[in-house]
Amino acid sequence: MSLFLAIMKRPVRLVLPLVALGMVSACGDSPETLFAHARADFAAENYQEARVQLASALRGRPEDRAMLALFVETQLRLGDPDGAEGAIARLERAGDRDTARMKAEAALLRQNPRRALELLGTDASSEGWRVRAESQLALGDEVEARAAFEKGLDAKPATPAGEVRLAASYARYLLQNDDLTRAAWLLTRMQAMAPRAYETLVMAGDLASAQGREEEAARAYRKAIDAFPDRAAPMLALANHYDGLGNLDEASRLVEQAGNVAPGDPEVDALRIQLMSEKGEWEKIRLALQSRESELAAGSPLSMTYGEALLRLGQAEQARIIFRRAALVLPGNPYSRMMLGEAQIATGDRQGAWATLAPLAASTLARPEVLERAEQAARGVGAPEAEELQARLDPVSLKETMALVQQGENALAAQRWATAATVYERLLARGEDPEVLKRLAIAETGLGDHAAAIGHADKAVSLNRGSADYLYVAALARISARREPAEVRRLLEAAAAIDPRNQAIARDLRKAKAAAG
Repeated sequence: MSLFLAIMKRPVRLVLPLVALGMVSACGDSPETLFAHARADFAAENYQEARVQLASALRGRPEDRAMLALFVETQLRLGDPDGAEGAIARLERAGDRDTARMKAEAALLRQNPRRALELLGTDASSEGWRVRAESQLALGDEVEARAAFEKGLDAKPATPAGEVRLAASYARYLLQNDDLTRAAWLLTRMQAMAPRAYETLVMAGDLASAQGREEEAARAYRKAIDAFPDRAAPMLALANHYDGLGNLDEASRLVEQAGNVAPGDPEVDALRIQLMSEKGEWEKIRLALQSRESELAAGSPLSMTYGEALLRLGQAEQARIIFRRAALVLPGNPYSRMMLGEAQIATGDRQGAWATLAPLAASTLARPEVLERAEQAARGVGAPEAEELQARLDPVSLKETMALVQQGENALAAQRWATAATVYERLLARGEDPEVLKRLAIAETGLGDHAAAIGHADKAVSLNRGSADYLYVAALARISARREPAEVRRLLEAAAAIDPRNQAIARDLRKAKAAAG
């Protein structure tokens, strides 16, 4: 699960009885005192508390423009467009007409980026450039978005907090696009401006995680949790860290902590179910998801985890249907195909199982679980490949191969391109394999050896022209080399036709089309 998402603030709705309780508790204070408390809470990023204080203060000063303006900003920080728009209307009735950026941000919260851009007009504040950039990203125009972020960095910020939000939003985009150098520069700028801000603390964890500095990432997330115990995101990020280390108990504890902070949050729910699957708690998963089965999108992590739970509990036919749908919508996903093959074995479809599993097992990178299922399917249909698969499962040779595979994956993740290239060249010596060729092309792109990267990526495509993944890597190799823009577009269009739901392919295809005019 991607950790950069951890820096996004959670929209949290305040339960009305709690608002009422806050108002009652504060009713003895003057509006000025309540406003001072609200400003302190807002500065400390305690937005729920700030909203309660401001609601009480405005009962005594319903037309106070400074209070109303802070009330709007608080609602926006909480991700509440209804509350923000209501407060904006009150602010305008009080005589303030400088609300374009506020309205634009509310429109963006309503997922209406075109309207947000219209409302912004010529706003040249750092906050305006942030909203403009995020709107352009929502529309898929990354060139304009990046330009807006850069202009925002040069703009005079209304407040340090506004500049930190801009930097955090830009850094999040850079992490998504693997521009870790620029993201690190932005983090340094954030740390100089607001070292204790929520966005700064979590971005430190996200960048460390992206750079493979996992222990530093864990310390950063723990610091964010301690400073902001009402935020679920860093708890989930740290839970993912512990999950990766195999510490399921600590990961589960953090997920439950996050659930108490953000009940009903879908990311909390997803990670809780994932941890259950790693513990083999299949009956708990079935009970948790069976009432939602019709709502689970085909190919979604929850849907496939539910399918595996059903398979483990003996409901193979129902599982086969779930994984068949997943394989259709996620043609390049090896897990869905592996589980489909296992479900086909369990339902007695031997030919179907072998047809599903044979391509997966043909790769030098195939994991033991894939080889085991494929060997079973091969024996079921009397395929001669069964003996070769059995030989590959020999513990000594399997351990050696898997160690090499893990070394390559670790090197790619840490962007140690030379090491990765060496590992995949060794694996390629065992036979042509499009999966190895794809990874070798990625490593060579990182090294700047563009001719070799394009050659290996194209070879992967020639071995399997029906793979959106290989077509995409061939396009990326050319994009990095700044070569053959027409071929880039052709490759991306072919990849998008095979895997239309792939957001990365769709994003780069939009960029290629925009570059071509």
